[in-house]
Amino acid sequence: MSGSGGFSFARSHKGDRFYNPPAMRRQQQLQLLQKQQQQQKQLQQQQQMELKEMMREEENRSECDELSKPSISYSPPLRPNNSTNLDRFLASTQPFVPAQYFPKKMGGREWRNGIHQDSSKVSTDPYYNLGDLWESFKEWSAYGAGVPLVLNGSDSVVQYYVPYLSAIQLYVDPAKPISRLRRPGEESDAESSRESSSDGSGSDDAERRSNLVSDRESKQNPLDVGRLSLRDKPQVGSSSDDADASNPTALPKFQYMEQEAPYSREPLADKISVLSSRFPELKTYRSCDLLPASWMSVAWYPIYRIPTGPTLQDLDACFLTFHSLAAPFRNASNCQPEGSACEKLYIPAFGLASYKFKGSVWTPNGPYEHQQASSLLQKADNWLRLLQVDHPDYRFFVSHNTYRR
Repeated sequence: MSGSGGFSFARSHKGDRFYNPPAMRRQQQLQLLQKQQQQQKQLQQQQQMELKEMMREEENRSECDELSKPSISYSPPLRPNNSTNLDRFLASTQPFVPAQYFPKKMGGREWRNGIHQDSSKVSTDPYYNLGDLWESFKEWSAYGAGVPLVLNGSDSVVQYYVPYLSAIQLYVDPAKPISRLRRPGEESDAESSRESSSDGSGSDDAERRSNLVSDRESKQNPLDVGRLSLRDKPQVGSSSDDADASNPTALPKFQYMEQEAPYSREPLADKISVLSSRFPELKTYRSCDLLPASWMSVAWYPIYRIPTGPTLQDLDACFLTFHSLAAPFRNASNCQPEGSACEKLYIPAFGLASYKFKGSVWTPNGPYEHQQASSLLQKADNWLRLLQVDHPDYRFFVSHNTYRR
């Protein structure tokens, strides 16, 4: 073979004390892989327990707040005389989405995601589609979200804010069946019989701000700020072990961290359109597909107010809200029966950071509002520390925050 025009490898292992035959080498690789997977599983279980504990504490605090202050709620409408301006901002900028339910029992068994299974095991909790969540931001992205504010105790003004996607991480349970992608034009019902599949590969456009990075790059730096990170999905016929060899669950399935200056950014709805062209599941995942670690943050920048005039104080505060994507809430003021087509879920902010937040304008009543802003900032900080995320916008907002700890 060496005399031909090709190439050859001459292997001689005589006397090589470090040579491992293929069988032994495969066994060592398998043992190393199993050890890595076991360590990763333990880490994931620990994170899940910490996340559940945080959410349980938050729910308990929310219940206590509702009992002691029934007039203050995340669900609009809010009474101006019983609410702070910060309350009104949080209420006016929380997205509402249509509630979805799994089909009820049909003779004890049903088809779900192409699998014939016992319908008694199907969850009865409502969920929502991510596509509906992004749809709820469309009008705000075009015209701004109106926030009614009260200045000097009597002056009413509506300040409008445009939302921008600041960060998002989607964690998906690899052992859980995921809903297939809907065809364009289909209803948002995740159980529709008309389903199509997509590999979500998309074309790679290196010149755009949102870059696709390879699975190898994301493993080297799973929180690569400012990049769109996609984990390569296994090819047809390959096993999940092959696809997730060295890092099965540590990385988010999808993540994006914004680094552009505010004036260079696209509104949230436009940004999602760009990102989903490369990762279609961004519009087709359901909240029940996501792990509790899934979250997003939205940057809100002011554009105009009504009425305008020199007598009104400048309202140039910017906000960064944090939302859990896997745990929607039922609207307490929703009078629609459970399971109806009009039932809504809402995704309130569990954390908040601010920039140019003037206490005299937003929190004129003193200690309570100051404590409210500080508490929301602390929750956002705890969340990012728990997930070990370096969030550029949050870093900037905190460095300019009036209510730093």
